[in-house]
Amino acid sequence: MKQIPRETIEEVRTRNDIADVIGSCLSLKNAGTRFKALCPFHKEKSPSFTVSPDRQIYHCFGCGAGGDVIRFVQEYEKVDFMTALQMLADRAGMELNLEEGGEGNGADKRKLFQIHEGVAQLYHRILLEHEAGEAGRAYLSTRALQPQTVKDFQIGFAPDRFDALEKWAQQKKIPLELMEQAGLMIKSDKHSGYYDRFRNRLMFPIRDEAGRVIGFSGRAIVKDEKSGKYVNSPETPLFHKSRVLFAIDKARRAMAESRTAIVCEGQLDAIRCHEAGIVNVVASQGTALTADHARMIRRYADEVILVLDADAAGQKAALRSSEAFIAEELSVRVASLPDGEDPDSLVRDHGAAVLRSRVSAAVSALDFLIDVMAAHENLKTETGLMRTARAVQALIAQAPGAVQRDRMVQHAAERLGLSPAALRRDMARKKERPAPSAAPEVSVAPIKHPGEEVALIQMLFLHPAEVLPVVADHLPPAHLTDPDCRLLLELMLEDPSALMESIPADRMEAQRLAVRIQMEDTKLRGKDISPAKAAQDMVMTLWRQALTRRRRELQAAGCATEAREITHQLYRLKQDWTHAVDFLVV
Repeated sequence: MKQIPRETIEEVRTRNDIADVIGSCLSLKNAGTRFKALCPFHKEKSPSFTVSPDRQIYHCFGCGAGGDVIRFVQEYEKVDFMTALQMLADRAGMELNLEEGGEGNGADKRKLFQIHEGVAQLYHRILLEHEAGEAGRAYLSTRALQPQTVKDFQIGFAPDRFDALEKWAQQKKIPLELMEQAGLMIKSDKHSGYYDRFRNRLMFPIRDEAGRVIGFSGRAIVKDEKSGKYVNSPETPLFHKSRVLFAIDKARRAMAESRTAIVCEGQLDAIRCHEAGIVNVVASQGTALTADHARMIRRYADEVILVLDADAAGQKAALRSSEAFIAEELSVRVASLPDGEDPDSLVRDHGAAVLRSRVSAAVSALDFLIDVMAAHENLKTETGLMRTARAVQALIAQAPGAVQRDRMVQHAAERLGLSPAALRRDMARKKERPAPSAAPEVSVAPIKHPGEEVALIQMLFLHPAEVLPVVADHLPPAHLTDPDCRLLLELMLEDPSALMESIPADRMEAQRLAVRIQMEDTKLRGKDISPAKAAQDMVMTLWRQALTRRRRELQAAGCATEAREITHQLYRLKQDWTHAVDFLVV
C-alpha cells in the first residue's frame, strides 16, 4: 500500500490556504480575524461555521465538524483522505511524492493519469472541431444533448483509424508500451506495432471520485456484428470495472445531500438525467453491480433506487443488484419504466417530470421481487407460494441487520398471507451466510469529552511555555480517561506547535476536538490566576480522579490494605501544590 511522506502532506496543506479553499465552496463573511458561513454539514439559520486563517482550521460550533483543509475537502466532497489529498495537490499544481509499495509505482500512475486526461482532451477536440469527428457529431445530434452537457462530460470521438493515438503519443513522446499499459492501444499479433483500441466510437471518459480520468467507454455509432455496442477500457492499474460508477464525481455531492443514489444502466442514461437536473444519478455501465459498488455508494447514501430496463434482463439485473446493496445495509427500491423506455428516452421524449414521478413511485426491492414472482407463479397454489417464499427468504437473508431483516419478514408475510413466525422458522433452518462487516458510521455530531481533560489540553495550547513544564513533570498521560484527549496530550508534549499535522488521519474525532479547543474562547478560573497555577489545579484534580478510580478497583477486588494506602495519597493531594509536588513527580 502506498504511503505519503509527512513532508508532502504538510506541503499540500501549506499550498492550499484554508480560507481560499473553503471560500470557493461557501460564501464566507468577514468576522474580525476569522470568517463565518452557514455550515454545509447541517441545516442552520445563523452562521456557526468558523474559519481561522491564522490557524488554518475550521470549526462548526453547531454540529462539531472541524479540522484542517484536507479534512474539509474530505467532509465536503465526501471522499477519503487520499482522494482529498490528491484533489488539493491538483489544485496547487503539485505532484504527490508517493513512496513505492503495493501495486504499481506512484510515478507510473501519475503518467497514466496524465495520458488519460490528454487522450480525453484529444477525443473531445476531434468531436467538436476536426473533420475526422463529423461522424460523431452527426450521431450525437440524433441524441439531442445540449452543447454544454457535451462539454461538461467531455464527450469525445475516436476516429475510424488504427493510428490516431500512435501519432498523438509520438508527438507527446510517450512510449507506446505505456499506451498499452493504459489500455488505450493493443499490441498487434501480426506485426511488431500497436493499434488503437477505440475506433469510430463516441467516447465517454470515466472518472474516479476525484474527477480524474481513469478509463473510457466507447459507443458504436454504426452496427457492427464483430464488436459490441460498447467497448470499455480493460483492467489497468487505474481502471477496475468492479469499482467504477460512471458520473460518481458529479453525483456524489447530491447523493450525500439527499442520502439517496439513483442507479441506471448506461452513460447516456446518467448524462440525460444530469442534464435534466436529476444529479444524484450514477451508471453501472452495463456491468453487474457488485459489493464494491455498494460500498462506494454507501459512503454517500442510505438508499438506492434502481432504474433499469423493464425487460426480463433488466428485472434479473435489478434483483441481483438488490442483493448486493441490501448486504451492505442499504435500503433498496426499484423504479419501473414503461416498456421499451430507458431513462434517456423517457426524459428526452416525455420530460424529466415523468422520470421523477417514476422514481418517486419506486417500490421496495422486496415488493419488486414478489411482483416479479407473482407474474410467473400462481401464489394461490402451494407450489407457487413455496417458490416465491424461498426467493423472498433468500433476499431477506442478505440483510445483515436484525432491524432490516425483521421489517422485511413482517412485510413479506403480509404480502404472501403467511405468518412472520413461519418465515423466520424456515430461514432459521437454512445456513445463513456470515454478515459482511459494515463500514463504520462517521458522525459529525459533538461528542462529550471530560471537561477537566479538555481544559488542560486547551491550556497547553494557549500557554505552552508556562503549562508544559507543569504537565510534563507531574501528570502521566495515562491519567486521562478519554482516548482523544490522551492522544492530544501526548502529541503536545512532543511538539505543541505541530499539533494538527501530528494527528493521524484516521483519528477524526481527535482532529475535531483539537480544532474546537483552538477555536473556543477560554477563561482562567479565579481573578488574576496565572496559567501555571491553573495548570497545577487541573493536574491535582486529574490525579485525585485517577486515584479515586484506583481505590474503587482495589476495594472491589478486596484489597483493603492497598485501598487504605490510596486513601492516604488522596489526603496528601488535599494539601496545596507545594506540599503535593514531591508526590506528583512522574
